[in-house]
Amino acid sequence: MRKPHEWLLDTSIYFSFDSSGYERHARRWPGFADPLRKGAEQPVTGLITGGSRGIGAAAAARLRALGHRVITCGRSPGGGEADYLSLDTGDWAAVQQAAAELPVLDFVALNAGGMPERLTRNADGVELQMASQLFGHFLLVRNLARLGRLRPGARVVWMTSGGMYTQRLHIEHLFDNEAYDKVATYANVKRAQVVVNAEMARMPEFQGIGCYAMHPGWVDTAGVREALPGFWRWTRKRLRTPEQGADTLVWLAARPEEGSPGLVSPPLASGALYFDRRRVSPYLLPGTREAAGVRTQLLAWLEHCLAPYTAASSAPGA
Repeated sequence: MRKPHEWLLDTSIYFSFDSSGYERHARRWPGFADPLRKGAEQPVTGLITGGSRGIGAAAAARLRALGHRVITCGRSPGGGEADYLSLDTGDWAAVQQAAAELPVLDFVALNAGGMPERLTRNADGVELQMASQLFGHFLLVRNLARLGRLRPGARVVWMTSGGMYTQRLHIEHLFDNEAYDKVATYANVKRAQVVVNAEMARMPEFQGIGCYAMHPGWVDTAGVREALPGFWRWTRKRLRTPEQGADTLVWLAARPEEGSPGLVSPPLASGALYFDRRRVSPYLLPGTREAAGVRTQLLAWLEHCLAPYTAASSAPGA
């Protein structure tokens, strides 16, 4: 249980999302929290999108150090390194092909991000942040599940952002976004990710699959420095390292199965949001909770836009 002064610090946001918040939260993890699966004992294979730099690269390095196989992907060619896939998640045809070619996976971390300066659309006419970070990611894991490429008990982890706390989901900005603002659009996308994650936990194809969203706090990455230079200058002395930002992703991906010796935290809840290895509310500010009808409309748009790229189920009798 948090002490009163810890509750006040967490409520401040500034002293929760920063590096001091990470260090304070880590002190409540007995033995630095639940054990992580070691590769020699329980090796897993996973995919991290946007894994060539920042939080994704830090998570991949940590998981590989534990002995697991991690495939990373990004928009760059990759230089021929092992276990790297050149993939733009805004290119839905390429996502469809990648899902059909990937091996069976134990986890997928949906981490790719970015904030284009100007309104940009993908080949299907969808604003690029939404097209790549929400639609493309959902298409990827939906096809992996339908093709039997997610092992029973696998975990899907959405890398959202604390910025989504400021935003109520705006469905109209999926397509009508002429007054484009990169930061507001990013927050809207991240809010949409949290909504879709919660809905995925109810979908038939994700039964037996753990669906989790997480946010990393405020992290010092090249992406933050490039996209939000003012914010970076204001907070640079208090930002988390990429390794600290990646910690909860690693924990969700490599935490042993429920019932394993040494587990001390509550069971993971599919559909929930996590921050610093703890389940948290996705709503901190009034007026940011979406109506049920908005969720239904979002899912309908996902189904409509992605239908040409969605794999048929490989389940028996399908």
